[in-house]
This record gives sequence, structure tokens and C-alpha cells, in this order.
Amino acid sequence: MLYAPLVIVLAAVRPVAVLPSLFLILTVTSVFLGQYALRVFIRRRGPRLVVAWLGVELTLLAAGLLPLLFVYRLTGLLAIGALAAALFGLHTLLLYWPSRKRLDRSQWGETLAVGALALTAPAAYVVARGGLDPIAWSIWAACVLYFSSGIFYVNMLLSAARIRGEFDARDRWRVGRDLVVYHVLLILVVGGASLAIGGWAAPLAALAYVPVLVRAFWGWATLSNELPPLTRVGLREVAYTLWFTGVFVAALRSMAEISGRWSVVGGQ
Repeated sequence: MLYAPLVIVLAAVRPVAVLPSLFLILTVTSVFLGQYALRVFIRRRGPRLVVAWLGVELTLLAAGLLPLLFVYRLTGLLAIGALAAALFGLHTLLLYWPSRKRLDRSQWGETLAVGALALTAPAAYVVARGGLDPIAWSIWAACVLYFSSGIFYVNMLLSAARIRGEFDARDRWRVGRDLVVYHVLLILVVGGASLAIGGWAAPLAALAYVPVLVRAFWGWATLSNELPPLTRVGLREVAYTLWFTGVFVAALRSMAEISGRWSVVGGQ
């Protein structure tokens, strides 16, 4: 969820700005690792070394971000950083919200986290193109739609495993309803976007979502209250992400070639 959106943009854009891209990867990695230390610090829990760890991550963040802002003058990253901070704040608020359940770990809370993690796509776009435009946010939205699918799927598996005894059709619908609704909407959104884009590259972009759509509906149709090995589930999600990344990159580059506008999504 963190690196695939970044890789998609950098792989679709030609030529690649190597050094700024490395600075961005350092920035993104330090933010991701540092946010856990920050959460622990806010909650005043964990080992005393958490402050030192947070200091290390802030140092790495400065090493990556300052050149991007002051050497390459990519000030568009500030807007993305502000949005990421706002989403992080909302997710943290869910953590402390008075409730019997951890709202930050609900499927909607985790979808909020997906939106924050996928901001690496517009960040990479700023590094690659020097600024933001609707294409950057379209790629971000495409990644959020894709990765949210996995949130709903895993949530369905875990909810089904909590049901003891007989597992019938009513149970299947109750625990899988959100997944079904989400993926029907996903089909409509992706299909509508493909029609709006037009050309043969649009179906290629839609093809990137096919494995997770099949996984979702087949998983719901064959759902039981026996939890499958989560390691196997995780490895499959990695495979689906590799597929999505490769096919979506091919689609973006094909769209650019067909339109003759490499200035939109890459190249010169």
C-alpha cells in the first residue's frame, strides 16, 4: 500500500529523476516507520528508546525532505504532507474514540489509512512532473480503490471466523454484505472510468482489478467460518498487488503513447 503507488508513478514516467526519487523513498520510509514511534510517544507507552527512535526517523525525514524542498523546490509535497497529517490525525482520533471496538481497526478506519498510505502516488508525481494535476489524484484514487478491496476481504474472513457452530447463508450475507456492495460499486466505478477514458488502453487498466474482483466474489460464495492460513492470504495479496502494479503501469504508458501526450504521464 505504501510503495506500489509510488512505483506505479515512477515506472510510468520517463525519464526517471533518479536522485529526487531516492530522496522521496527515504522520506516516505522514514515517515512510515516514524508514525508508529509517534503513536507510542503520544500514548506514553513502550520502551524509553522510543524517543531516540523517533529522533532517528526525524533525522532521516529531514535528510530526504529538505533537498526535495530547497534544492529541487518541489513545494507541492507540502500539500500532500498536510493531507497525510490530517488523515493520520483522523485515524489517531479513531484510536481514542470511546467505543467498545477499536474504530481505527474497523474496515472504514483501515480504508482511511489506505488513503494516507497511497498518497505516495501524488508525491511521486510531484517528484516526476514538478507539480500536481488531476492525473496525479486519479492514480491515487485508483490505488485507494484497489487496496481497499483487500481490507473488505480480510475483514470478511475474520468476521466469519468469529461465528461458532453452523454457518448458513444468512451468516454469509451478514458478514460479506459490505464486501459485496463495495465490489459491485468498484465494478461500476472502474467500468465508468474506462468508458470515459476510451481507447484500448482503458480495458487494460480495468484488467488490473480483475484478480481482486474474482477473489472477492469467489471468496464470498465459498465463505465458511474456518479461517484460512493468514500467511497464504498475505502471499496471495502480494501476488495480486504485483499484478495490479505491472498492468496499471502498462495501461498508463499505453494511454500516454496513444494520446501522444507523454507530458501528461511521463516522458518528454
